[in-house]
Parts: sequence; C-alpha cells; structure tokens
Amino acid sequence: MRAANNQAPDRPSLADRFRQASDPSLADLLETFHFDPDRAEIFLNGQRMVLTDNAGLAIMRRELISALGYDRARGVMSRIGYSIGSGDATLALELRKDGTLFEGFTVGPQLHSLKGSVKVVPKIFEADRKTGYFYSEYEWHNSAECHAHLKEIGIGPHPGGWQQVGYASGYSSAFFGRPIIFRELSCVAMGHKHCFLVGKPAEDWDDPDGELRWFRAEGYPDRPAARRKPTTAIAVGAPDRDDRPAGARPMVGASPGFNVTLHLVDKVARSEAPVLFLGESGVGKEVFARELHRRSRRADRDLVAVNCAAIPDTLIEAELFGVEKGAYTGADAARAGRFERADGGSLFLDEIGTLSLAAQGKLLRVLQEGEYERVGGTRSIKCDVRLIAATNAKMRADVEAGRFRADLFYRLNTFPIWIPPLRDRRADIPLLANFFLRKFTARHHKRDISFDDRVIRLFHDYHWPGNIREMENTIERGVILASDGEMIGVHHLMMSGDALQPEDGMSHDPLADFIIETAKRPQRPPIGATLLESGLSHEEVIDHMVRSALDQCGGNQVEAGRLIGMSRNQIAYRVKKLRLR
Repeated sequence: MRAANNQAPDRPSLADRFRQASDPSLADLLETFHFDPDRAEIFLNGQRMVLTDNAGLAIMRRELISALGYDRARGVMSRIGYSIGSGDATLALELRKDGTLFEGFTVGPQLHSLKGSVKVVPKIFEADRKTGYFYSEYEWHNSAECHAHLKEIGIGPHPGGWQQVGYASGYSSAFFGRPIIFRELSCVAMGHKHCFLVGKPAEDWDDPDGELRWFRAEGYPDRPAARRKPTTAIAVGAPDRDDRPAGARPMVGASPGFNVTLHLVDKVARSEAPVLFLGESGVGKEVFARELHRRSRRADRDLVAVNCAAIPDTLIEAELFGVEKGAYTGADAARAGRFERADGGSLFLDEIGTLSLAAQGKLLRVLQEGEYERVGGTRSIKCDVRLIAATNAKMRADVEAGRFRADLFYRLNTFPIWIPPLRDRRADIPLLANFFLRKFTARHHKRDISFDDRVIRLFHDYHWPGNIREMENTIERGVILASDGEMIGVHHLMMSGDALQPEDGMSHDPLADFIIETAKRPQRPPIGATLLESGLSHEEVIDHMVRSALDQCGGNQVEAGRLIGMSRNQIAYRVKKLRLR
C-alpha cells in the first residue's frame, strides 16, 4: 500500500502493490455517532440515519427492476450512491485534513463499514495530488447490497453493487476534485467468492462510458436525437471533444439537481412547447437551452441566441423583428431580425424579463399567431420558431407590478424548468472544477497544473453566489497565476494590490471575503486522542459538547445545534436532561 502526497509515485513492486496497511482509527468517526431509541433517532456526523432491514432493500431493488427495467433501476441506484458519496467526501476533507492522503481518503470506506454496508479491504492505494495520479484496488467483504441482489435476482453476468460503486465514484471524484470511476470486476452476485473493484480517473479507462452512463439522467441517452448527436453528461475528455459550436460548453454534472433538470429537458425537447428556464445568474441557463435545441426535432437548423438585457429598449424590436427600409433615420435598407434568422429553428431569449412592454406585445402575437411585422412595415411575416426563454428575475412579482404582461408570462410558463444553484449541486463541483481546469490549461498553454487540498475544500464549502460562471472565472484566474507544474493554491484565487482593497479592508469579492473570514476562524485541534484519554463515556462527551455549544451561542439552541451538527430537538432533549436553564 502506498499513498504519495508530494511527489509522483514510482510504480511499486509486486510485493509492494499488495502490501496492506492498517486502517486509521475509527475514533473520530465514532465521536459523531448518536443513538437515541427513546426519540427514534440515529445520527452520524449530524445526518439522520435509519436502521433498516436489508431484505427490504432487496425487495425494493426487485420492484425497481420490474417497474423501470434493469438499466434504469441500476441508474437510479447508482445516482443515489454517487450523491451520498459526494456528500461524505466533504466530511473526509475536513475531518482528517492534517493526516496523510490515505488516512483522509479512508473516511469513505470506514463510513461504509459503520453503516453496515460492506467491509472494505484496501489492496492497492496509489495517489498523488500534484500529478493527479490515482489508482486503487479494493476487496468488498460481506456486502449487504450485493448479497441482497444475489438473494432477489440470483447469480447473473453483472455485478450487484450498484449504489456502492456509485458511492465510491462520487466520493472519490469529490475528494480529488476530478472525475474518478470505480468498476466492480468481481461480485458475489456473479458467483465469485467476494467482490473486487478498481478505481482510476475516467480518462484512464478505455471505455469510461460503461460506468458514466449510470450517472446520467434516467433514460437520457436513449432518445433518437441522442444517438444522432451523442452527449456526455460528465465531461471526461478534452474540452473540444464534442460537436458543439465553438465556445459552447458541454453538459457537465452528476448531482440529483442536474439530472432532474436534464430529464425535464429531455422530456420537453421533442415537443414544440415554449420553455422558460428559471434560476440565478450563472447557473447555465443558456447551456441547458442549447442542449434542449440539440435534442429537439429542429436540431439540424439554427439556434439564434439574444441577450435582451444587452440591447437598448429603442433597438430591441428592430433586433427581434427586423426593420423595413426608411423605418427611421439611418434605416437605408431592409434588415431581417432574429426571428427571420431563426425560422425553422429555435430562438433563445435570455433575460426576457427586461423586454419593453411594446416588445412583449409583439412577442405574444408571434406565439399566438405565428406571425409578426418588421419595424416600419405593414406586411405580416409568417415564422416557424421554437421559443426558449430564460430569466433570473421573479417573474410573478414583475407581473403583479405591471412590468411584465400576464398573458405573455402564462404563455411562456407552459413548461418552466428551474435550474438549481451550484450550492445545491455539490456533487457537480469536482466535475466542473476538473472540466474548467482542463479547459483553461489548454487555452493558456499551461502544463501539469492541479488543485491543492485546501482549494478542493474551499470549493466544497463556498456558497458560490455567482454559480458556475463564478467558478469558471475563478479557476481561469488560478490557472493564469499558477506556473507550470504548480498546484493552484488559495492565494492564486485572490487578486492583490492596494488599488483593489476598499477602505473597509474587505475586497468586495465574495470569494476573497470568504477566504479572509475563514482564515480568521480559530482552528480546532484534533480531539480524538484527547477524548479517548479522558475516560468519558459517549454520553458524557455529547453532554460536554452541548454545554460548550450553548455557552458559545449564548443559549441559542438553534445556533448551538448548527455548531455541532445536531438538531434543535436533540439540543432541547439534552437541555432537559441536564436541567440547563
């Protein structure tokens, strides 16, 4: 067993490759465990757990296969595991940040053991943050999921650890900040003595799509348009390995929010209904709009995009509907508008909430009658256009305030699709970060650049008010500032200079402010050894934690619960038990 933190590992000898190191202590994980039968509560690291019958999970799997078919059922379970694993990686990055790479990574397998899922036995673990190298082999013993599959489905040609493989891939991808795929090569559900899996970066597999397809939105790759123009939901190759126009970003993601959105896109794509994308600025509304067009019956025609907010009110009608010669001073010739250019294809109107009321009226006529007039014209022009719109505004509030026509809103709102912000799509963060890293190292001719541990933790903890656009700009800044062969650190993400610092000492850059505030927080020392030496029982440790949290929060039970990862009800129970005021 070997784990390299600072230099690229040499390929170990055969003896070294199968030398097994002892796992780190479980003490720090056990400290987060809370079992309270009186309140029907089980908590692990502040997350509520449920003690369930494995036979029930086996029955659920059989029912899923019967209802959805084998492939879709496997995809559902794999995506659930991926999301859970991605969330657990956040705990691992924080819990053992001062330990070795192997100790930190082992949190995931140990959590699996604590949950009763499977005994994970590492056989090979080779990793290097700086070079991005990763290779591992694990044995699974007594896998609850695989034995449940064997009981209900029987021995077959495919492995049964769907959720566990998804967990391993999601956990590793989030932990290392790049897409990593685990593949179960042996399984008790295939008649083997135990289960065996291998993990390595997606691009190191000859056929990564064999596993990547399980993490995509259900049924998404099965559409006729998808076979004509294949799309990889998780970007694993070079940024230009796609049939999109220059500058268009491929779909990157694997979180539940991403998959639900993509599934809705797929459902409506083959229809002719107008679609309204909603969401905060920077969540990727235009990216989803382009994907909608690609999967529609109009994919072989143009998608014309218009940013309504970037065009002055006096010109927006001319831009959309065109101009007749002599319509106004300077109109020396007739000019087609965006609707004419998009005829037979799709028209994407970004920031549609900024349209003037006059333009809104003409747009409504196009949607209802399929025709319009150029500015200064009297002839009606027929058009065949699929309208796709997007806004980050609160449209209903604009309707109530009279800024947006109610009849147009309800026409556009035929099929609204909400795109969740990046902070609600944590599983997508490592995939996006890796994609942008590869994109900008190629664009700026850099080599051997990666993220250090603190940056990966920062990406997980930061709330990303600017969403994907902010992440893209942040990573490009880091790539530009880093030298070849250097790891991008937190200092690469902040711009310095007195001219950039306001008088109040804050940069007014949300990411920089977050980094500064995080650095000011006192660093808590490791407490595992101290608690073990104290002789306190598990209950006494929790009581001390609750007392300290309440003291620190001035008796506020909600804030105290947030501080130590407990619910308000759990805190209230301890307050009553300890007779605290």
